[in-house]
Order: sequence, then structure tokens, then C-alpha cells
Amino acid sequence: MSLIRRVCLGAVSALALCAGAGAAAAEPHLYYGVTLVDPEHETTTANAWLVVDDGKIVRMGTGRAPRAIPADRRHDFTGRYALPGLFDTHAHVTLGPLSVAVQDGQPRVKVAYDPQIVAYNGRMLLAYGVTTVRDPGGDTVNTTAYARDQRAGRILGPEALVAGLIIDRSPVPLDGLVAIPTADRSVAVIAAEEAAAGVDYVKLYTTLNEQDLAEGIAAAKAAGVRTIGHLEGVSWTRAAELGIDSLVHAMPINPDLLPADRRAAYVASTRHGSYSFFEWYEAVDLDGPEIRRMIDTLAERKVEVDATLIAFYLAFWGDDPAVTDADAALAYPSLLKNWRSGFRFDLGWKADDYRRAKAVWPKVLKLTRMMHEAGVPLTIGTDMANPFLVPGASLGREMKLHADAGISNWAILRMATSDAARALRVDDRTGRLAPGWEADVVFLKADPVRDVAAVGQVEAVLSDGRLLWSDQLKAEASSR
Repeated sequence: MSLIRRVCLGAVSALALCAGAGAAAAEPHLYYGVTLVDPEHETTTANAWLVVDDGKIVRMGTGRAPRAIPADRRHDFTGRYALPGLFDTHAHVTLGPLSVAVQDGQPRVKVAYDPQIVAYNGRMLLAYGVTTVRDPGGDTVNTTAYARDQRAGRILGPEALVAGLIIDRSPVPLDGLVAIPTADRSVAVIAAEEAAAGVDYVKLYTTLNEQDLAEGIAAAKAAGVRTIGHLEGVSWTRAAELGIDSLVHAMPINPDLLPADRRAAYVASTRHGSYSFFEWYEAVDLDGPEIRRMIDTLAERKVEVDATLIAFYLAFWGDDPAVTDADAALAYPSLLKNWRSGFRFDLGWKADDYRRAKAVWPKVLKLTRMMHEAGVPLTIGTDMANPFLVPGASLGREMKLHADAGISNWAILRMATSDAARALRVDDRTGRLAPGWEADVVFLKADPVRDVAAVGQVEAVLSDGRLLWSDQLKAEASSR
């Protein structure tokens, strides 16, 4: 399948504007009767109100709401809970299905681009209260186009900070997703090209060696762009020392982080593919000096981590349709078909592999909790667009898995709001409910402090001051 370029995104942008999604308030609007939830200060305020004008919160208070605002601009949210708009810091908004072809005797993977999927993702993310995402990789033309078109109001969806093509020495070309360094086009050159194309992040991937990683980080920093690492060839400890800004996936599966007496056996016995997701955890000592040093280094250097627990939970329980199909009705049809026909993280696993994976799951949760308790900045990300991960709903499941890890609901709510805003360097304008801040607000039907799963019960969302109803967004998304 060939990639559809920016002209198609422009077309879907026009369709989005015609869908009647609403525009940012040009006059003051009042939202009253709500309980304000403030994760930053761990407070709730009942019978509160806020006034929104020109996309920003201009006033807030409690008790009797201002009377000067006309009835048609007064919105009664009595009994609802208002939370800052949510962040998904690992959402591949522009990725479509994967296909494999053989060219000149060599397999090539192609990642399709479908503007209808982009439109669907945008609406569904908003329907679940997600007003900001970090897209950590895709075709650079497509990711940067989405970010620009969303800012300009040409497409409906959350604000996006984006990476483009992932830099990796993959032995198999991945068209539309990966840039492979060559003798004439080094890691540093690719990183500089990505920065010049307008990305917010350069993403560095699993097969890069230490020299590659150092070059990529240095080139990105020289261009004023931050870095994301999904790493295996270099340990998280070393990556932090080299200056990586963010790490993704709670899978630091590098042998240097294992006890010295287990490394050789691990390297000799580990199988090619995703089996290392559980084989590494079988070998690691989470209380050993290697992991302690890794966590201390991440905390000291303030390297942000999004664990994407839900992505691995779906793989570890990939033999249970009740788990993998829990949100199937919310998946875009062509993506669901792609996952069911072979693109999945647990490809090739046997019954014993699933047994072993489930046995180490408590260690995955423990590592996540250990990083949080040590002060490593964690955010909530899903890896949306990968197998059985859907826009919006998977974020709530990710938050629940953090609760399963023993992290408090207040801390998890911060990870999805103010902490994420801080990590993405947008905390001077969003991530909080405060006068002067952007009116990114999610109205929930239940209290997320009592049960973090309540983030999935969205009634409406304000995105830069535009009032959007969750049910309407879902209906529009499903009709496309």
C-alpha cells in the first residue's frame, strides 16, 4: 500500500471543519456546578464554576456563579467533575496498517497512511478527554502536518508534539516509519534533517549502538530538539548519562542491567523477537545494584519515562480474547483487521511463553512503582495504534495498571495532566485549571480520585475553549 501524503490530510481537515465540531468561545461562557479536581495540589472543590473566553480560563470561583453571562452561554455541569485535559504521551496518531512485501528478495515493511484513521483518532481521543498528545514516531510529513493543521484549526483532535521518522539500524526497511543510517547519511545527519522538518522530538531506536545514540542526542540538542529513546542496544543508565530526554516502555531490556553472573546465559539463550519482554524480567534482579543505579540516574537527570504498561499487558495476555478484544469495538476497522491477521507483539508465542510472561508481570509493575517512588518523572502513554490499543479508552486502562502497580490515584492523575505538561514543556499554558491557562478541561461523570477508572466516563471536553460532547464525538468518529 502506498503512502498518502499531506494533500489527503488537507482533505480530511476540510471535512473536519464541515462536521460542525464547534469553534472556540468568542464570548465568555460559564461552566458551573462542578467539582474541580486539582491533581497538582491534591484538592477537590465542590460547587465551583469557571468562565472561559477566547480559548482560556479567565475566572474561577465557588458558590453563586456570575449572573452577567446570558443563559445561552451558561452550562450546568452539576454533579460532574472537572479535571485538566488529559495527556497521552505515546499516541501514534497518523499510523495506519502494516504490510510486508518482498522486493529484490528482501522483505520490506510498509506503514500505510489513511486520513480517515487520523480523523477517527482525533475525535476519539477528544471523546475520552485527551486534549494533548505526544506522537513519538511516524512519517515526518504526516506527523508534522497533523500538528500544524490541528494548531490552525483545520483538523479536529488533540494538540500534538511530534517526532518523525524513527532512527534505527533495522535489518528490515520500514517505509513510513524508520530512517536507516548509511555511510552517506549518518545518525547525526538524519537527526538534523528531522529537526529542520519541524519535529519536536527525535526518536532513537533499539538497534542503535552507543556511538549512534551519542551522535543522535548531540545533533538533536544542537538543533534545539529533544530526544526520545526506545532502547535495547544501550542501557537506560548509559542513555541517561549521554543526555537522553525521555525513555519509553517499561522494557529496559539490555543485558548490562542484569546481574553480572546472569548476562552471558541471557545473551546465549534469549530468542529473536519479543520473547525478551519476559526473558529479561526472568533474569533481572530489581533489587540489585544495576537497577538501583539505573533508577537513581534517571531520577537525578530527570529523564522522563512513559511505561506503556497496557501495550505489554495486551501481549502477555494475548492468548485471552477477553483481554485483547475488550476494546475491539473502538478500534478502527482496518487496524483491527491488521492486528488480527498477524501484526501483534506476541507473534509466535506458545502457551508456555504466555505462562512465563504472566509470571513476571508483577515485576513489570514493581519496576514502574520503584521508578515513581525514586522520583523518576513518569507520564501516561499508551502506544496507541499498535496492536489492540485504541484512542482514548486505552489511556484509562493504562492509568488503572499504574494503580495496580501501587501508585496513588492522585499521582496517576498528575502523570496524565500537570506532570505530562511539565515533561512536554507546555506547563506554562496547559495541564492545570487556573486563570490564564488554556481551557483544556474534561468533565467526568464520576470522581477519578476515588477510582481512577472514572477517567473513562467522559461527558464533555473543552479543547482550547471549544465545548465538545463525548457521545457526539464518538458518533461522528464511527460514521466516518
